[in-house]
Amino acid sequence: MEQPRTIQLRPGSLIANGLKDLFRPPFALLLLIDLLIVGALASVSDQVDDASFFGVIILTVMSAFVQIALTMAAASEEQRSSDEWVKLAFKRRVFWRFILTGIVTIAAVFVGLLAFIIGGLILGAMLGLAQTVAIQEHAWPSTAIRRSIALGRGHRMPIGSIFAITFILPNALMQAGAQLRWDRELGLAWNALGAAATVLTLAGVVALARAYVALGGKSTEVAPAAAPLR
Repeated sequence: MEQPRTIQLRPGSLIANGLKDLFRPPFALLLLIDLLIVGALASVSDQVDDASFFGVIILTVMSAFVQIALTMAAASEEQRSSDEWVKLAFKRRVFWRFILTGIVTIAAVFVGLLAFIIGGLILGAMLGLAQTVAIQEHAWPSTAIRRSIALGRGHRMPIGSIFAITFILPNALMQAGAQLRWDRELGLAWNALGAAATVLTLAGVVALARAYVALGGKSTEVAPAAAPLR
């Protein structure tokens, strides 16, 4: 009788490979776009008027589509250009699923961290695949969360490690720095720190997408282009 295949997730390797791949096509251009968006967000976030508020919304939406494209590319073996992945991200029609799942995940982890730090880390391990599920399986938050919990059963430690290192840690550092006004004290070094945090977070997006596929999740399926009419 054939023994079931043992799945081993190595968070260090997944994150390291995610970082390497971010600087290769098609991920490199997606990374550059998101870095430009983050820089633009930083420049308008301190302004308080209707135009800047609208600009923040537009830039946030653009960043979400970049992350959707990045997830789809990381969960696929197909070789496509970055602009093709962005177009496919729009065609996927999972924006609200992705956003709402992200809000629920962030809120749950934040409350867990406030109540008890370990609780936040445990919730991160359970919900770490939820946004990937929302994209790949067109799932709304409740379904994405249940699926994330089910897929990650037996692999909480590696998923939690990836989520903590690439999402919780850089975001906590940037939030603490903003509260302490490091942007005024560090100047350009603060901008470099923000760029590094963005790179690490996007490496986490890639790593979690690949962990999701390794655990039996759906690879990105793209319909072949129709042959031209003669």
